[in-house]
Amino acid sequence: MRDPERETPHGETPYSPTSLLRALTANPYSVAPLRPQEHPAAEAAPPDNRYTRTVTLLLALVLGFAVAVSVLDLRHEAAAEDSPRALLEAEVRQTRSEAGELEDRRTQLEEEIAGAQAAVLEVGDAGAAERLGAFERAGTGVALAGPGIVLEIEDSAPLPASPGVSTGTVNRVTDGDLQLAVNGLWAAGAEAIAVNGQRIGPTTAIRTAGSAVLVDFHPLSPPYRITALGDSGQLRTRFEGSAAGEHLQEISSRYGIRRSWEETEELSVPARPIGTLREAAVIDEGGEVAAETVPTAPSTAAARGTEEDSP
Repeated sequence: MRDPERETPHGETPYSPTSLLRALTANPYSVAPLRPQEHPAAEAAPPDNRYTRTVTLLLALVLGFAVAVSVLDLRHEAAAEDSPRALLEAEVRQTRSEAGELEDRRTQLEEEIAGAQAAVLEVGDAGAAERLGAFERAGTGVALAGPGIVLEIEDSAPLPASPGVSTGTVNRVTDGDLQLAVNGLWAAGAEAIAVNGQRIGPTTAIRTAGSAVLVDFHPLSPPYRITALGDSGQLRTRFEGSAAGEHLQEISSRYGIRRSWEETEELSVPARPIGTLREAAVIDEGGEVAAETVPTAPSTAAARGTEEDSP
């Protein structure tokens, strides 16, 4: 027998499939709401008293304490001295220190070799050391100082971020931009050039490895300061009127690459390490050039044969 209090306006029970479908399509104001407490299987709400509130608060405190302890433990392990990150950072610092010591040692040995070489040359030919010095100055073998300009090129400022992105993109200075700038300064009459302290010579390579710009395998970071020795006014005027200057102006206006000029009377560029001499030319009295190759260290087999042939 149907209970009149449990029937809907359509004469059906409140929980029959047909009644539920009709309730979805009917006017919600004309259908009585289904109260959970009227259903036999409805679960009673837990009591809300001081005891349940106290238990809930204690459980929340215990859970929060456990989470805090876990986070602190993870941070302690990440910052520990024996963590992989700390070991890697220590190794990097040690390698950099060793590289700096080797650079200083190389500079000292190069100075000793240059002094010994000059002494030997003066014994054989009075003007040989002076001519060698002129060749080294022309070949980036010695440090130079004098007036000039500094062209600074830097990445663009962060562009406006798109919706849903925290930071905007940054337009980077590429190796091609630096190559054009250096070549433009050479064409403008620069006598010597260095980029962030790295001397530029005839065989210097400027290229990209990943996100870093390398000059002779030395990674550089922006801003890139290109130091050029020479007449500062003439260098800047000729550079800005060349194709390199137009390229720099275009990337500055289109991509936001920042640039600045600095003219000064006291600039210096370091020396570039001199490579090993492998070939030489001897000029005889008749003016003919005979190419000679500097012999390298003999191989083990050749040395053994020489020892066997010797008495």
